[in-house]
Amino acid sequence: MKPFSLLPVFICTLLACNGQQKSNAEKVKNDIQTTMKEHTPGTVATSASGYYMKAKIDGKDWVAVSMRPIEGINRALGYTEDGGYIGIPGITKKSQEGLKLTLGGEYGADIYLPNDKTLIDKDGNVILLDKESGAVAITKRDGEWIEGTFHFIAASSKSDKKVQITEGSFRIK
Repeated sequence: MKPFSLLPVFICTLLACNGQQKSNAEKVKNDIQTTMKEHTPGTVATSASGYYMKAKIDGKDWVAVSMRPIEGINRALGYTEDGGYIGIPGITKKSQEGLKLTLGGEYGADIYLPNDKTLIDKDGNVILLDKESGAVAITKRDGEWIEGTFHFIAASSKSDKKVQITEGSFRIK
């Protein structure tokens, strides 16, 4: 058998495998989205023109894939695909443009980073970071939509690690 006669078979096999890889990647993506919905009931997918939350965590981009509407929780709460989240307190349906809150004490922000191996306690549990200083401001109120900015430094009594959250922004209703 000539080596060149195997070339079409090889190409067809390669194309079939590539199609299967794309199909598997799509399945994994859908499974992640389904799991997120199961573990964060009542959330809404983020988009450029709807709900969104983004920030930098120690200089690295962080973007929420879903958010919980503020009704009943009085905070901006954005989730990532891995189950992590940032929670910004003091945001209510009645919050008005110009509102500024100092984070800490009565207004405690929190951040959960499940894939940060430096935030695992001796029992294997992920540490929630909630001791902080920072601020949140409502920058725009447009009908039902509320937009704002935030920044804070988070820490925990269970860890020496501190995390700096900067350039935070959100849009929620």
